[in-house]
Amino acid sequence: MAAVYSGISFKLKSKTTSWEDKLKLAHFAWISHQCFLPNKEQVLLDWARQTLVAFYNKKLELQEDIVERLWVYVDNILHSRKLQNLLKNGKTVNLQISLVKVINERLAEFSLAGSHKNVCAILSCCQGILSTPALAVIYTAKPELIVALLSHLCWSVCRQPEGAMTAQLFEVIHLALEHYLKLQQQQANPRRVFADMTGHLLQPCLVLRHLLFGGTWTQAGQGQLRQVLSRDIRSKIDTVLRSGVFRHDLLSSYKEELLEQHQDNVKMGVLKSLLTPVETVTKRLVEPDYIKSDLRASVVADSVSLLYRLFLDSYLKEENQFLCFQALPRLFGCLQISHLQEGQMETLTLSDWTTELLAVEQLLNSVATTNIYNVAADRIQHGEAQFHFYRHVAELLINHSQAPVPAWFRCLKILMSLNHLILEPDLDDLLSSAWIDAEVTEFRAKKAQEVLISTVFQTYARLRQVPRLFEEVLGVICRPAAEALRQPLLASGPSMALCACLLELPLSQILDTWSLVLEKFQSLIMPCLQSDTDMALKALSLSSLLHCVMLNMPSLDNSMPLPIIRQTQCIMERMLKELVEPLLGLLMDLWSSESELWQQKVSDSALLLCYTWAQVDTTLSLHCSQYHSLAGPLAGAALDVSALPLLLPGVETQLWKKVEKCIVQSRSLSRYCLEQLYLQKVKRTLMRTNSQSKEALQTLRDDTACILDSSRDCLSQKTVVAWDRQVSTMNESTYPVAHWHLIVSNLTVLIPYLCLDDVKYLATVLLRTLPANKVQESLAHGEPYITLETVSTALLHSPLFPEMQSLHSAFLMCIAAKCSSILCSGAHGDLSLISEQFPWLLEKDYHTFMSHWETKLAKVGLEGVEPRGEVAQNFLSMIKNGFPIKLDEEQLKVLLELLQVISTLHLDSLMPSYHVHFFFLLFSMAISTLEHCSSPLALQYLVTCYRLLGGLQRGRNARSVFKVMYVSDIFEVVLTSLLKASTEFQVREDDSNWLQLLQVLGMFLEQLMQMLIQVKLSLVLNFGKITAFLSRCSKGASSKELKIQSLRCRQLLLVALTKLCQSLGPYVKERRQLLEASAALPELLQQAMMQMGAMLNLCLVPGTTGRRLPSVLLSAVPTLLEVDLSQCLRVGQPQISQAVDTDRTLPSHVALYQNVYIQLLEELPALLGNTQSFQAALQFLTLFLLAPELHSKESSVFASIFHSVQKVLTGPGIPAPVTQDIEPHLEALLTQMFEAGTTEQFGIILQSILQGLDISQAWKSDQQVVLCAIRLLSLLLKCPLNGEKASLLWRTCPQIVTALTLQHREACQEQPVALVVVEPVLDVLAVLLRKGEETISNPHHVSLAFNILLTVPLDHLKALEFGSVFQKMHNVLFSILQCHSKVMLKAISSFLNSFNILLFSVMREGRQKDKDHHILLYSKLNASGISD
Repeated sequence: MAAVYSGISFKLKSKTTSWEDKLKLAHFAWISHQCFLPNKEQVLLDWARQTLVAFYNKKLELQEDIVERLWVYVDNILHSRKLQNLLKNGKTVNLQISLVKVINERLAEFSLAGSHKNVCAILSCCQGILSTPALAVIYTAKPELIVALLSHLCWSVCRQPEGAMTAQLFEVIHLALEHYLKLQQQQANPRRVFADMTGHLLQPCLVLRHLLFGGTWTQAGQGQLRQVLSRDIRSKIDTVLRSGVFRHDLLSSYKEELLEQHQDNVKMGVLKSLLTPVETVTKRLVEPDYIKSDLRASVVADSVSLLYRLFLDSYLKEENQFLCFQALPRLFGCLQISHLQEGQMETLTLSDWTTELLAVEQLLNSVATTNIYNVAADRIQHGEAQFHFYRHVAELLINHSQAPVPAWFRCLKILMSLNHLILEPDLDDLLSSAWIDAEVTEFRAKKAQEVLISTVFQTYARLRQVPRLFEEVLGVICRPAAEALRQPLLASGPSMALCACLLELPLSQILDTWSLVLEKFQSLIMPCLQSDTDMALKALSLSSLLHCVMLNMPSLDNSMPLPIIRQTQCIMERMLKELVEPLLGLLMDLWSSESELWQQKVSDSALLLCYTWAQVDTTLSLHCSQYHSLAGPLAGAALDVSALPLLLPGVETQLWKKVEKCIVQSRSLSRYCLEQLYLQKVKRTLMRTNSQSKEALQTLRDDTACILDSSRDCLSQKTVVAWDRQVSTMNESTYPVAHWHLIVSNLTVLIPYLCLDDVKYLATVLLRTLPANKVQESLAHGEPYITLETVSTALLHSPLFPEMQSLHSAFLMCIAAKCSSILCSGAHGDLSLISEQFPWLLEKDYHTFMSHWETKLAKVGLEGVEPRGEVAQNFLSMIKNGFPIKLDEEQLKVLLELLQVISTLHLDSLMPSYHVHFFFLLFSMAISTLEHCSSPLALQYLVTCYRLLGGLQRGRNARSVFKVMYVSDIFEVVLTSLLKASTEFQVREDDSNWLQLLQVLGMFLEQLMQMLIQVKLSLVLNFGKITAFLSRCSKGASSKELKIQSLRCRQLLLVALTKLCQSLGPYVKERRQLLEASAALPELLQQAMMQMGAMLNLCLVPGTTGRRLPSVLLSAVPTLLEVDLSQCLRVGQPQISQAVDTDRTLPSHVALYQNVYIQLLEELPALLGNTQSFQAALQFLTLFLLAPELHSKESSVFASIFHSVQKVLTGPGIPAPVTQDIEPHLEALLTQMFEAGTTEQFGIILQSILQGLDISQAWKSDQQVVLCAIRLLSLLLKCPLNGEKASLLWRTCPQIVTALTLQHREACQEQPVALVVVEPVLDVLAVLLRKGEETISNPHHVSLAFNILLTVPLDHLKALEFGSVFQKMHNVLFSILQCHSKVMLKAISSFLNSFNILLFSVMREGRQKDKDHHILLYSKLNASGISD
């Protein structure tokens, strides 16, 4: 029997026992089962509590470590599993209030003085109490305890945000909030809850929420607080505030205070005391000393918007709208800005303004989104109380402009949306501070400003008061101001807002606005322009305003009322006579050689108005026949050779010549507008009936030349400046962008009349201004900004660019010249020799050289005897002796950038001479020596070159190249160059860049040989030379003399031989079938095949059989086998026999084929990731299957291939795109297998499918086996079957349908639904039903399909899943309707149930959920003819 310890209680209370021994004894008593004490848990807990209480009440002296160990002891008891089990079993353990008070006092000390003594243990004790409901009752029984605890905890974390125990504090706060929320809900006295909240919890909760919202403890690098816990605490604080401060049973108190409805509520003869909740809350909120001064403003601002939102959440109802408003001024009064007087802006920092304005924005947003403000109700019922408050806020915002702060604009925008009358008394100041005089540079502030300006314009457009708005705008522009400091009036944002406004206005209002601007210009600006820079700048602002209004107003047409047309005509005449001409006259009278700023601005204004007037005049003349232009009719008039009077009637030619002289040095708006005027003249000239006359053409040439010549020097250097396409923002730095944009936008008009030198100039500028690389191209400024690079890129990718043949050709020659110059810079040796042998590299006059190519090509065409080997010999001799052009890495990078540009061009439609030139230029680049270049860069360069050469040779004039160089010579030069270069590459043979080069090279060589066969261009000669060359290389593949013993060189030769056999083999086979084959080509094919086999054997050297075969090798093997088998057939035999033919000779490389076959059987599943390799492997297996002479007698080829295919189909997660790519090849393989195999072998496949579909596979969770069976069945159904095999399939069909039904039912019962099985089952079932239309005779087996449809849980699927499954179910149902209609009529109830499932799945709550599925369902029913 275990010993029983006694006397422990006495020893714990004894004064003679040391505290060290007491703690050890207490710990032993708690954990030991051999110690028996009546009510032991309570005794030990009481002992520790009493000791701690005595210590903190100064009745007992203890050392600090003893106190800490006592707290740890209490904590261990509270968190022990033993205590939890006792409480769970119903035993009572009481905590005394004295312990809880001690905990609260210690936490109070921690929150006030930051004393860390025993805090961790005390917090852990607190957590243990609160997390145990039986113990937490000590707090919830006395609400003041939990309130005090929560207050101390919040203050602790707020006043010591960097404390070491922060994470633990938050856990305890979270628990305390949960308990207090429950207590709030149980508390029947709202006043007590309100008093607790406002007296103890309001301030710490608001401060804590603010700090949490600012991410004080969740920023990167601290990681002390989890995001989820932070969000939960914020949410609980919001709930505590709402249920404590804004309880529903406090609504009457809020009404009494805010609506001043003091009622004589008398109860038991005593006057009910008045509660003023809003005043209490606001007083507590603005108290000065509860938080640090640097945080106070942000806490108050954050809290104001929060409290108002909670107020609205609690009390907002239709009858309480005015009550909800009345709380707004009280809370707004807590903000610092509410007490600012005019001129006191310096008292707040920019950070303070940002915080306060964000709060104001949130308050106003709450008003706007909850419809608190009803203009009519406010005016009628409340004497415009709300309006006056919003006016006060508006005055405050406008008097204290804060343009750098985005929230300032947003506040004004909300006020404008509430009621435009709120801001209308200060409309001029609003326009000044928020738009015209605002200095806004930061992006977010600009966006907010644009939204505000757009709101202002839209509001006044809806009110039809735009002229009233423009009066204020003009008043602000024209009043005295430091004009040079103002931002451009109509940048992109304000300009787009004004344009959108003009589209909504009737034309009469636009004309009134236009007339108003004219009057202001004449009366206020014109008299004071001379020598006044400010006035000149104001004139430019008004000019840009007129420009925007005139160009964006709706155009006149013949349906317009006649008074409107006459009014427009009068304003146009008035503008020309009273504004444009006087401005031009003033400019000429006062212009000096050294122009001042005011003269430049007057010049800008005058020419902007000239261009605007001319463009509007032309537009009105085109669209309205009743409008009579002062410039004369567009058609039928004789052409004037003078420069511009056609566009501006009444302006003398001599005056225009003076104007041009004055602005000849200008690189800003004046020059741009002059170019626009010339452009208008060109367009107006083209609209004349005699525009093709000699005088007209000369005028057009002169005018287009003037547009280009005016500013050639500005495009000589690159600039990265962006322009927003607004005339008012144009300056000297953005002028090049505007000038280039003007030219490019109108190229289709200008190109026909430009001389050759001008076209060359445009091509040069285009090439120079293209982005240097993809990174630079991606650094776009975004709409509506444009740069030189974006304009040039848009032109390069435009579908119209190839149509402008002269520019396209010139651009091609510019690129060719740039590439040639780089190649020549890398030339080592005698340039004269290079020039003689490769004249296309050094020729400067490209038009002369093009003529040379044309003459050479024409000569070949006429005589057909032009020696073509000369160029090839030059190439070969230089390659063998070291190609004289050597490119380093920097040159290679520049050429790659140029090649990227070339790749965007349309090279398939070049003229013959250009085609030949570009071919040999790219050819020279491809065979140049690459020195000291990184292998990846060199490979990328070669891939790009050969890809472009391939694209070029797909063009319509590809044959032109063969007039200069034989295909065989091109073949030899390319391979000789690459064989030499490949030895320098420091890459593995399976490197992706190297394999990509092999692929691109193969495509290029195949393309050359296919074209050779198509045009029948000396086939024997070319193929003979190719075969002889490859034979020499193959013989040297193992020789060190030719330096092609590396695996990369062998792969190159293998690719070349593969493409040769792929091109020549089908041609020889076709000729043989037509009995037209000569002896030469089959002999050449036989030689190529033997060389290819030898090269494959060289690539399969010992040591590589264990490695995965690269794609280049796999694509070669089936080609070799196919050619080998075709060569083994007798002449005239139509196809490969399935049986051993005694007249057939054995293939040439039996051992090679058998080795590859064995390796592919093992590696086929692993090849699935590479589609190209997998397809080649399946092609080889198909051919191998059809060649019985290659089969081993030891094993069945049929069974081996089938098991390998099974492994492939069992592979996990085959992506849908891969399945689509490999399915046709698998289908071809299985088709040949079924044709070659016996009925017994076919039965084995069917049995394998049934085993895979067995329900036990689903119970084993062997999903891949099930999917393999379904995939195999799907492929089998696509293969053509007849005879016994087809009969066997349909005899097995009932078992298949039953197995599919069971598998489908099992998959639908899983959670979530196993769609990976359900969808393939539905697909294969639909195919099975369609294929079995004539052969499935038992109606029961068709009816099983209804069971499958009825078990699909459509209601539990996501949207994308639903769409896919619906389509597949629909296909099954339609297959039954279409192919088994008699069964459907007999099982009408099942059909209707299935149909109803589909129909109800697209309906929800009486509404159509998916229109497409609904239409699909009924369209197929109608197609079946049974929808009735």
